Formats: sequence, C-alpha cells, structure tokens
Amino acid sequence: MSELPVTLIQSIERRLVTSVSAQTSPFTGSQQIQDWGGEWWEVSFDVALTKGREGRRLSAVFTALGGMRGWFVLRDPSMARPDLTQSITVSGAGQQGNTLLTSGWGADAPALEAGDFFSIGTGRDMRLHQILEDAVADVSGAAVLRVTPRLRAASVDLSPVEVAAPGIALRLTAPVPTRISRADSFRFSVTARQAL
Repeated sequence: MSELPVTLIQSIERRLVTSVSAQTSPFTGSQQIQDWGGEWWEVSFDVALTKGREGRRLSAVFTALGGMRGWFVLRDPSMARPDLTQSITVSGAGQQGNTLLTSGWGADAPALEAGDFFSIGTGRDMRLHQILEDAVADVSGAAVLRVTPRLRAASVDLSPVEVAAPGIALRLTAPVPTRISRADSFRFSVTARQAL
C-alpha cells in the first residue's frame, strides 16, 4: 500500500456508482427501478508530467500494485478542508444507513456543508463519504451528518472522522500504462475503484 502524492495529480474525475437497474416497458416507456443497495466510488485521474528519476519511481509505484491485487490511498486535494482542525469523532456505535452522529464540533456552529467530504477508517478500510446537506452542531458540539454512500459497516464509537484531508482506499481497475516521451518525460492515466 502507498499513499499517492496528490501534488502530482493534474486532473481528476470522481463518480459515485450505484447498483440500480431499470426495466423499461417497450409499450409504454414506463420504468421499474430496482435499487440493490450497493454504492462505491470510482476515480480516474491524470498525473502531471513527471521527469527522470521521479517518473521512474512513480512508474514503480503503479507497477508494484500488481494491477487489481494491490491498493493505495488517494487524498483528493479538491476535498481538503485544512481550516477544520478539530478532533471530530463518531458519536455512538452501531450507526448505519445515510446518517452519522458525530461530536467535537464548535457549539452552535456550522459543521460541514453540502458537498464537503470526510473519511472514516484507516488503510484498506478507509471509506469516503460526501455530505448531502448542511450540518450545524448543537450546544454540545454534536452534529448529524447526512451522507452518501451509505455506511458500509456499523460505526464504532469514538472512531476518528477525517475532515481536513479525507482519503479513500482504491484498487486499480486496469494496469497503468507508462507513456514515455522525449526528454525522459513520463505520463500516467489511472482508473480505480473503491477497494471493498
């Protein structure tokens, strides 16, 4: 496992995939939607032009993953909230679904806003979630976060909630080609999905 250096990311595409199917009537065009409950993140990104020794090192990082065998952590810089320095934790064990009770926020103050991200867990169990609506802490510093995707496992009380630099554990969906051009320049395009 390695944590990819985010300074090398040139552009990124992130999408939430849901296991939803639709059956369309050939006569009326009406649809029946079946939600199977699965949700996961998929990410594609291009790495900025990297030269010489650094390009070869990065090539080795991707090669060492062994395609779909390995995994890595990505902390998308567009999700970072370095202004949030509080120690936020999960408040209560056994929480599931699309809401999470948290504590450690400033009293009667905004917590996270719709579109913000946070992660829970470490290593291969690091899960990324996006906030669906603004959350405000109560007088005790507790805030209910409405999130997607659903919590995959029951919460553990007092687990840290990473809001300053959320991350996600990813697994490659295809080998990463190393494109080498003149002047010992390297380019990489990566496609990956959440390591589940």
